[in-house]
Amino acid sequence: MEALLSVGGSIASAVLDTLVDQVSSDAIQQFGRHSGLQDVLGRLRITLLRTHVILNSAEKRRAKEENLAQILHELKDAAYDGEDLLGEFEYKVLQHKAESQKNSGGNFLSSSFALARNLINPDGDAVARVGEVMGRLDSIADNMERVIRLLDLDDEGKKYKSSVRRETSSFLTESEVFGREKDQEKVITLLLKSSDATEPSDDHVRVCSKRLKKDSISVLPVVGIGGIGKTTLAQLIYNDPKVHDYFELKIWVCVSDNFDVKRLTKEIIESVTKKRQCDHQNLNNLQEILKEKIMSKRFLLVLDDVWNDDIRKWETLCAPLGYGLQGSKVLVTTRSKKVAEMMGTMEAVPLRGLAKDACWKFFRGKAFGSQNPKEHPKLEAIAKMNADKLKGSPLAAKTVGGLLNLDLDERHWRSIMISEICELKQRQDDIIPVLWLSYQYLPARLKQCVTYCSIFPKAYEYKKDMLVQHWMAQGFIEPQGTARIEEMGREYFHDLLGRSFFEGSFWENIYVMHDLIHDLVQSVSVDEHLRIEDGKWQEIPSSLRHLSIYTKNLEMSKLMSFGNHKKLRTLVFMNLDDKNFYSQLDRLFPVLTSIRVLKLRNRWTEELPESIGNLKHLRYLDISFPLLRRLPESLCNLYNLLVLNISNCPIDNFPTCMTNLVKLRQLKVDEETICKLADIRKLTSLQELAIFQVGKQNGHKIEELKDMIQLHGSLRIKNLESVESKEEASQAKLNNKQYLDELALVWNINRGTSSGNDDEVLEGLRPHSNLQRLEISGYGGVSFPSWLEPQSLKSLEAICLDNIQSWAKLPSLGQLPFLKILRIKNMHAVKQVGHEFYGSPEIKGFPLLEKLEISNMQEWEDWFRIEGIQMFPRLLQLYIKDCPKLKGLPCLPPLLREFHLKNVGINMLPESWDGDHGFNDDSRMTNCSRSSSRTSSISHMDIRGCPNLVNLERWLLLHHLPAIKELTIVDCQKVVQLPMERFKDFLSLENLEILDCPLPKSPVQLTLPSSLLHLTLASCGHLDESPPDFLHNLTCLTRLELVRCPHITSLAGEVLGHMIALSVLTIWDCKELRSIGGLRALISLEKLDIGRCPRLRQLENEEEQRDGFAHLRFLSIDDTALVKVLFSTITLPSLEHLRIFDSAQLTLFSGEEQLWLLGLKSLKYLFLQNCTNLQSLPTELHSLCTLQYLKILNCPKLRSLPEKGLPPSLTVIRSEDCDPVLTEQLERHQIMSQNVIS
Repeated sequence: MEALLSVGGSIASAVLDTLVDQVSSDAIQQFGRHSGLQDVLGRLRITLLRTHVILNSAEKRRAKEENLAQILHELKDAAYDGEDLLGEFEYKVLQHKAESQKNSGGNFLSSSFALARNLINPDGDAVARVGEVMGRLDSIADNMERVIRLLDLDDEGKKYKSSVRRETSSFLTESEVFGREKDQEKVITLLLKSSDATEPSDDHVRVCSKRLKKDSISVLPVVGIGGIGKTTLAQLIYNDPKVHDYFELKIWVCVSDNFDVKRLTKEIIESVTKKRQCDHQNLNNLQEILKEKIMSKRFLLVLDDVWNDDIRKWETLCAPLGYGLQGSKVLVTTRSKKVAEMMGTMEAVPLRGLAKDACWKFFRGKAFGSQNPKEHPKLEAIAKMNADKLKGSPLAAKTVGGLLNLDLDERHWRSIMISEICELKQRQDDIIPVLWLSYQYLPARLKQCVTYCSIFPKAYEYKKDMLVQHWMAQGFIEPQGTARIEEMGREYFHDLLGRSFFEGSFWENIYVMHDLIHDLVQSVSVDEHLRIEDGKWQEIPSSLRHLSIYTKNLEMSKLMSFGNHKKLRTLVFMNLDDKNFYSQLDRLFPVLTSIRVLKLRNRWTEELPESIGNLKHLRYLDISFPLLRRLPESLCNLYNLLVLNISNCPIDNFPTCMTNLVKLRQLKVDEETICKLADIRKLTSLQELAIFQVGKQNGHKIEELKDMIQLHGSLRIKNLESVESKEEASQAKLNNKQYLDELALVWNINRGTSSGNDDEVLEGLRPHSNLQRLEISGYGGVSFPSWLEPQSLKSLEAICLDNIQSWAKLPSLGQLPFLKILRIKNMHAVKQVGHEFYGSPEIKGFPLLEKLEISNMQEWEDWFRIEGIQMFPRLLQLYIKDCPKLKGLPCLPPLLREFHLKNVGINMLPESWDGDHGFNDDSRMTNCSRSSSRTSSISHMDIRGCPNLVNLERWLLLHHLPAIKELTIVDCQKVVQLPMERFKDFLSLENLEILDCPLPKSPVQLTLPSSLLHLTLASCGHLDESPPDFLHNLTCLTRLELVRCPHITSLAGEVLGHMIALSVLTIWDCKELRSIGGLRALISLEKLDIGRCPRLRQLENEEEQRDGFAHLRFLSIDDTALVKVLFSTITLPSLEHLRIFDSAQLTLFSGEEQLWLLGLKSLKYLFLQNCTNLQSLPTELHSLCTLQYLKILNCPKLRSLPEKGLPPSLTVIRSEDCDPVLTEQLERHQIMSQNVIS
């Protein structure tokens, strides 16, 4: 009951807050003035404030009376109805404004009498409805006061607490702990590590900059959701012998929700002294005692279950702890990343769920207790089949296992295992009550937000901005002054992320919710939220406000029953496959008028009903109808709409009054469609406009952008050739768009000749000084705009100049103070880059530039620099591409990490800058000093297609490239020498690729470092003449590719036999290769690709007991005779993909080879490609019972399937460039297979 009270009370409080804000808003005040309801609305506000005060009083006390929870539900209902009523009044005001603007001579103030007539009908309906809401709220407030008095809560003085404070100790409660060995060892290693912040950096020991004081205590947080095992891990560590030996004192304190500094200090002292302290000592005395007890002693303090995020309290507690001996540590367990960040001086250790095997062992022990699972095989199978729902949570395993253990009956076990965890009966210390504490500590607004997520299914991939837009539409986000509401919503989201309600995923900007957290959210949202999924239809509660439906098929009667729930605020239809969806929506829209969020997915619907105009409260509309060509005119009546997403609807045009939607903040639509919207200037609330295409007709001119001062993010303005003058360009008022981060100014490069006014137009497009990224493309003017300089663009971080054909030199960009990325492309008039590029002859150019890309500069010849001045001091990445006439490059900056050249005319690589170096030959960068004594930071170097490059020996020196990790040299035809013996010295080298470089013979043998992970050699002239012994020490190699290596005749067993880490082996077009050995030693091999090696007919003798093909999943060969050569009697248990290409054989897998094929028990994919002589498929192909995918490409002589047909398991069959008869047979088989499946 306390849980229900807290949930209901908090959300009711948030709804009341929203209602108070709403009744105080400008729109409602305006409504009151023109409707004569100003006094009534004032009394409503007073009623709301009184109700809020009483609600706060109830929430602060412990209540055991069910009537109070019922009253809170009634309060929410009344508040929601009040929101709807005020929303209608706001709608009337917006409607009147829109209608007034239709008449250009109309004046809103002069038509106030008309507004009043429209707002209030003759029988005073509005007054009565406001009075009804006030009456309900007054009655509810009176009832709450009465219940509080009856319970005599004030006299008892039982202030409301979230729960009985949780207590833990350092003693393990589990007889055996599974799956935490690595976590335990990791944490112990960190605890025993020196706390000296000057030590070499470690990924796990990052000392926070805010606490680098010498006497600081080292704090290591462990973070994870409730029930994941943080306390158990801390207990394991606390009792570990290594920890016991290292720390003189060990102290355990359970903090829980009450972070009382005095109490905690007292408990720490009592733990050290084993004596009880007097309750009446002040904090100073306690801290003096603590200082004395720990001084000069190395201690470990465990603070378990910390919730406090008030840094002042933490700093006060921490003050005396710094007097311990160096090496003392504090180990903190918490659910909150925010708490971990605040307290930690070391990077937090995230604790995740147990691995499947470990979780299963623990779960099995709890479920069977003293019983032997082998004696109950059916029960064990039931449990194992459903164990994944535990998601590695030890407490969930303990909860469910304990329930199973109550009755070893099959029906009981099936009932438990098919239930959601939140539906199971739970004790106070079981998983959902424990997780519920996380929910309980949320502010009321965040409770609304996270509870709303129950309408999304488990494993749903949340996009932050989408979720924030839902919250905006529901009114969950409280406005804060001038702060943008989207930013406030993102703060809400990041707060929940920090409290572990959301987790990051593999994909960027995609988040997920842990299944157990989802169970928790579902358990607290049962009254107002409902999600219906396939096969899980359930009764809809009368209090329902938010409904989502994830099903393909829904009976008409059930769909229409939603119309009985007229107070619905959210309606989501996902993937509904119903051709009658239009008519059903047309019946629902007139009755579901309280909808705020509407999301629809249906592939058959061609129209959106006009009745959608009835949804006066609608704020979020997301429709995905692939057949929808037009939007209804009534859409323009949705004056409250904030978000419209029609990006998956190929509409031909917008409704005529689309610009009535003056509150619209987000318009998601494809580029082609948005350009059809005329008079976009009226949508002044728009926060984002990805593209604007300038036209010459009214409604599409550049002046449309004038008043859109709220635009955020990026804006791309196209077809600027349609702008005729500086004056017209300046009407866009780009200098007023202070929130724009990125701006692209684009002229059409296919317009022919320039109109001659591009210079003026660009001058008139001056952006705001806050701009961070700028692109200018297709510009035909000859001059630089005056605003392209540091004073005007003081915040600029990235510039792209593309297809500017009239600039013979580059603009002065070197003094832009914050420029980090510079891209220059397709500027064919530039022949020299000189001093003007850097901006000043006395100051370092491009002080913060990190990435420089220059490409397709066909006429660029020289790059000059300023004598003795280092440019690009922070440059990390340099890309030069398609500059065939460029003769030289600057000396490379000392911090450069990545160096990429492609199709560049230089004949030697540049040197590294050492600070003392000057230039000869008029300071041209071509002629850097020939000395190679300088050291660089380059880790990735990629040189491709440089036809004049002759010698790399001066570069490939250890002291010159000490950090090199990846080296690629491709198609450098004049490179005649490589330092064969020096490669072994590059001890950081992991990836080496040398392709299409016709190197001559060398008297020195190639030697490679053992650090190498990937090696590719292809068409390297005589480089492969070195005996393959250069491969013998590559024990870390994971990928080896040998392509067009005509001098390799054999790969001996002692060469490949050492490559135990090799997972990918490719050998192609090695004409003289005759034998391979050591393949069975390749125990990690997953992919083998061998082709066009016509003489390969021998496998060297190998030890029969060594099978290196156990993990081979992909095999590609051009001759099935290689099966006998490579595999002999070996089967491939894991092989899934088999590709046969360019085979000249008439039949495949005949004789013994067919038996080998039938032994592939995991084969799923079979590809036959370019087998131009092939006339028949393997006769026993039908026996491959795991085969799912068959693809046949360019096999023109193959005319029929095997007599026994194809495997019934096949689901996908593809053929291209094959005989029509075969193609017809394959298509027929595909159709038959689909019919069988359906």
